Amino acid sequence: MRKEDLKNWTADRLKDEIVRLDKENTDLQNSHMKLYNDTKDKIRCLVRENQSLKQRIKDLEDIGNNYEPQFAPDDDISAFNYECVKQWTTEMGCKRKIQELQDQHQQDCIRINDLTTTVHVLAGLYSALRKNVGMD
Repeated sequence: MRKEDLKNWTADRLKDEIVRLDKENTDLQNSHMKLYNDTKDKIRCLVRENQSLKQRIKDLEDIGNNYEPQFAPDDDISAFNYECVKQWTTEMGCKRKIQELQDQHQQDCIRINDLTTTVHVLAGLYSALRKNVGMD
């Protein structure tokens, strides 16, 4: 809108337009803050979940590295079973679970980055909108 367009406006029309723009600005600010807070909450939740997964990975690695079952020294079957179980848990159970948790951790990191980018884009859009409306 140009200044020439405002020549024909009455004082009441100008006041109404100011009130409308102020209400629109307030609504935009409220929706921006809600979206910002929701996104922050999601990021916090994902960070907590990420920390939990890191701890689970560490715990599983500790369990896998320190597993020592009890068996009689003269019992060959127990010794054989122990070696089989140890090999199986190391190769199949622990490594697979660790890989799954690392994959989940990677997905959480990507999601956190996506949400952070969304917050930055929305802040830029909000700033541009304010400039277009003439609030800045």
